[in-house]
Parts: sequence; C-alpha cells; structure tokens
Amino acid sequence: MIYKNSYFKKELRQAYMENKISTNRKIASAFFLGLFSFALYFVVQTLQKSVLSDVVPEIMQPSFFSTVYLYIHIAVVFNSSYFIFYYDYLFFSEIRKNSWYLLIQMGYHPVIMCFSKLFALMYSVFLIYTVGFAVMVILTFLLKYTFIVTYLPTLYIVGLADLLIITSLSMMFSLYAKTVINGRYWAFFSAVFIFVLKIISGEYEIISNRVSMQNILALFDLELSMYWPVGTAIMIACCLICLFRSKNLAKYYNLPSDAAILPAGMDLVEIDSKTGKRKLIGGKAKKGWRGRIVDTVTTLFLIVFICAALAFNLFIILINASTPGQEVNIRGVIPFVFSTSTMQPEIMINDLAYFQKIDVQYPIDEGQIILFEESNVLFVERVISRAGNQLNVDIDNYPPMSQIGAMKKTVTRQAVHGVYSGRNRWLGALILFANTIVGRLLFLLVPAVLLFYQGQIYKYFKKNKS
Repeated sequence: MIYKNSYFKKELRQAYMENKISTNRKIASAFFLGLFSFALYFVVQTLQKSVLSDVVPEIMQPSFFSTVYLYIHIAVVFNSSYFIFYYDYLFFSEIRKNSWYLLIQMGYHPVIMCFSKLFALMYSVFLIYTVGFAVMVILTFLLKYTFIVTYLPTLYIVGLADLLIITSLSMMFSLYAKTVINGRYWAFFSAVFIFVLKIISGEYEIISNRVSMQNILALFDLELSMYWPVGTAIMIACCLICLFRSKNLAKYYNLPSDAAILPAGMDLVEIDSKTGKRKLIGGKAKKGWRGRIVDTVTTLFLIVFICAALAFNLFIILINASTPGQEVNIRGVIPFVFSTSTMQPEIMINDLAYFQKIDVQYPIDEGQIILFEESNVLFVERVISRAGNQLNVDIDNYPPMSQIGAMKKTVTRQAVHGVYSGRNRWLGALILFANTIVGRLLFLLVPAVLLFYQGQIYKYFKKNKS
C-alpha cells in the first residue's frame, strides 16, 4: 500500500494495514475536541464560587477569552494523549522496526522521508487544532458573549506554537527511545516541559491577561518573556537532530531485541568470553529493575487512587449527612462547607472550614469565629462581645442592599459547637465539584471501573510496553 503513492501522501493519510487514521477521523477528532472543551467550560462554571475564581479567573469569566483560553490548554492534553496512543504510527519508532530500511534500498531518500514524516504530523496537528478552534468559537457564539476579535488570533498562535514544539520534541525523542513505552513517556514529558517552560519564562503572565493578548506584539516582547526565542531554538534544534539521526539510524538493519525469532522451546544464552559464565537473554530473561520499578509504581498508584477516591466519597457522604447536634467529628475537628459570603474575607464561599470541637469549659474570646446552633440551624459568626454566659455575635460581611446589624445575635455558651481553626479552599472546591453530576460520575464510576477491571487494564499496558 505504501508504494502506490508518495511517502508524504502516505504519512498524511497515515494508512497502515493495522490502523487507518484518515482525514475524516482527524476532522471528527477536531469536532470532538471542540465539543469536549465547550462542555468542560460549563463544568468549570459550576465552580464559579470557589477558589478557582481567584486562582484562574481567566477561565471563569463569561467571555470568548475564557472559552478559547481553556481550549488551547485542552488541545495540548488531547494531542499529547493522541501522540501517546498512536505513538507507533506517528513517530520514528518505525525506523527501529526496519520499516525504512527496504525503502532506502529501493531508492527513497532518507532526508525527504524524514521531512515528509515531520511535516505530515505537523499538518495533522495543525488541522485538528484549527478545526477544533473554529468549533469552539462557533459554539461560544451560542452563549451570546461579547465578541472581541482582537485576542483570538493571539490565542490561536499561542496554542499552535505549543503543539508544534511538543511535536518536534516528541519526534526527536522517538529517535532515541528504544522501546515504545519509553517513547510514550518522553511524549508525555514533552508536554510537561512546555508547561514548565511557560511558567519559568513568564509566558503565562502574558497569555492570561486579556488586555495584553489584544496586542499580538506583546507575545514577542523579549522584555516580558523569552519563551518565543527559546521555543523557536528548540524547534530548529529538534528538526536538525531528527534529520541527521534518522538518516544515520535508517541505514542499518536493526536486529530484534526479543527472542520471537527463536523456535519454540529454545532459549538464547550469552557466554562471557573471559569468565565463561552464561547469561540468559531473550524471552525468559529476568525483567530489568527499571521495569519492576515501573510496574510497582503503576500498581501502587492505582491502589492509592482507588482508595483515595473511595475515602473521599465516604467523607463527602458524611459531611452531607451532618445535622445540627450530629456533625462529623474527625479527631476533634468539625469540617463544615461554608455556603455563604457572610464571613468574607476570613472564610470565602464554598471553603471547607475547620472548627475545633469544644466543651462548655473552653474559654471563648472576643474576635473568635464560632459555630453555634439556633432553632436547629447551624450558624457561623464572629464574637463581638461577651457578658458572662451570653455571647454577642455578628457576621463580617453584609451583602449589598442589606441592613447592617440584622444578623446580630445573642447566644448562650451551651449553643456553641466549635471554634474556627482554619480552612482549605481547594478541598472545598473539590467537594463542590464532587456534588455535581459530573463529579459524582467521576468519583464514583471511575474508581468502580478501575476496581473491577484493573486486571484487564494492567494487561493492556503490559502488552504495549514492548
């Protein structure tokens, strides 16, 4: 099949007997990428009143900027997963399988083949990213947000550049990775490297600013960030390395590293010429220490993830089942999901606040925040004064158009359940997400699938290591 057309057309089609990744499937993948990013934007909006609004406000705003900004990051994750899954067909690992050796003997030029494969993959990345970008923009029109066209080209360039750099790095590493599993690891680390580089170079400070992104020249301001010169140098270096390395590697026939070519029941033994010792190699050889470490870490990670997800589900159930007088008490601490803005900025909305459980002898001072019960309802307010066994309390933040002092109360010491001791904003956001439909599916369905199908999953990854 690969001899009927030019090598470049074959790479564009990526048509192999075992796996056909045609242009139609690429377009379908692009539509899926756009739809998935759009759906994820809606999921993120359910966490509007959480720590995410302070940490990553750029993806929480009702604007084209937020939807597209989220898309360019999802595109990196999607394409990295695409690279890992189809690693055998996309990168230079085929050289080690001697797929190029016969072609070169038949007159194909290795330099042209190298550039054809590299440019074909970049074209595929460009096609999927561009179509997905257009789908995301069109879907955002349905939300009737204010359309500002000035930062769309800038965001498009940022996302495309990230993908091209990751592609170049993955291509280069595939020439040095001797096994498929190692090549997939390097493809993953290439994406991680880009994120780290953008943070270190200060690129994120530019692209997360809507005002800066309306000026495309701000991307290339070397006083603000060195990301673009470094990224360009990386791409050029990777292309040159791919050119020379693939040319040299394709000249030689690579013998199989396993014993699949041996007859059944026969082992391959290496004899040391100096000591005369025999070393078993091939199919029955002992697995290397690196392989054992990877297997152990993978198994432990799977076990820890399942246990953590199940424990977190139990924790959420206990918190949601709490009632006045029957609060969850974990080693003397009452976790309480704060659902109002009345104690800002000390306690933000949807924070997971911790209250130390106390008895009637515990001293309470003015200025402390307490958890108390009144009319079978739990309240959280600050102590503003005390008189004997009576505590005068009030909230810190009154909503607009509300009467100041309307929440002042006088409570008895016996009504106090706990004293505020701290908060965790990220756990609060996680609990908020877990209470959504998507969160419940993720934290309940995924652990269940992993628990019952971990054997099949492990066998699948083990099969793809060679």
